[in-house]
Amino acid sequence: MKARNDERGLATLETTFAITILVPLLFSVLEFGSALERWLAQDAATVQAARYAGELGGDAPELRQFLADQLRNAGIDPDRVTVDVAPSHVGWREPIRVSLSSAYPVTVPFLFSTTVPLRSSAISRGEVNR
Repeated sequence: MKARNDERGLATLETTFAITILVPLLFSVLEFGSALERWLAQDAATVQAARYAGELGGDAPELRQFLADQLRNAGIDPDRVTVDVAPSHVGWREPIRVSLSSAYPVTVPFLFSTTVPLRSSAISRGEVNR
């Protein structure tokens, strides 16, 4: 009589299960890293824009151009980023807030596809004596 220890095909089954778990996990790590990199670049541009807004004394076309250049240098399309500067004019030592928000598409194969909102905000003080 033949023994029932025939394990042909078991390695294929184990490999299939491992691939279906590890491939989405790998892409999840890559997508998370990419989203984090974009958020850090957006946050750095927000901080620089807040400092520049304080030097200018508020929201100005120069600030919007500076911010667009900073975002472009980081590989972010400035047309897909919402910018909010409040208040629009500040005096000496008055706070000014620059906020940026954008959406980052995240796709993990075999699991899901969604967009993640990325928000950055920075506060600076006005340096213009009016």
